[in-house]
Amino acid sequence: MRILIKIKNKSLYDIFNSIGSYLVRLKARFFYGLFFGSMGKKSAIYKPLFISHPQHIFVKDFVSIRNGVRLEVITGHSKSVPRLTIGHNVNIEQNVHIICGSRVTIGDNVSITGGVAIVDVNHPHEDVDDKSKIGSRIQCDGNYVEIGDNVFIGFGAIIMPNVKIGRNSVIGAHSVVNHDIPEFSVAAGTPAKVLKKYCFELKDWKKL
Repeated sequence: MRILIKIKNKSLYDIFNSIGSYLVRLKARFFYGLFFGSMGKKSAIYKPLFISHPQHIFVKDFVSIRNGVRLEVITGHSKSVPRLTIGHNVNIEQNVHIICGSRVTIGDNVSITGGVAIVDVNHPHEDVDDKSKIGSRIQCDGNYVEIGDNVFIGFGAIIMPNVKIGRNSVIGAHSVVNHDIPEFSVAAGTPAKVLKKYCFELKDWKKL
């Protein structure tokens, strides 16, 4: 009876939208779940997108991965097995590019807005006698990216290798993060600088 009341209160558009979302979650669980390291309940992956080596990708519950996303795991360049972990209740919006050659960890309740790049891979260029394409040279052994719980990453931001972003922090749009960001901070710029940090003693945000 409750289901019928809910349907009555919805427009035809809402009903078809709900059915579409349900089918996307169903596909994530029973199709992508066959290939991923793990796939949590009620997670959704929207096409078109690019995924490589999904057996090294671990997705928890209530995750939304929007169209245009690249989940790119690179193998054979690290002594350890690469692992990309996406926590509970994470939304990854359109055209996000995540490259994992070693270890990328995204905590719970993280929001990653459109056009963001997260990479733990370097392309060494120092050897001028090396005739190979710089873009094909990959160094990622021991590299990592760690994004703490409840972090918000603004549109078009770039998170570079060997960076930790502390929980409850905000990264401004189009920022380049190439060093650690402490928890409960707001950071922005190229390279990103901490603009303010929450002070628990004063119970207020302190500008830096």
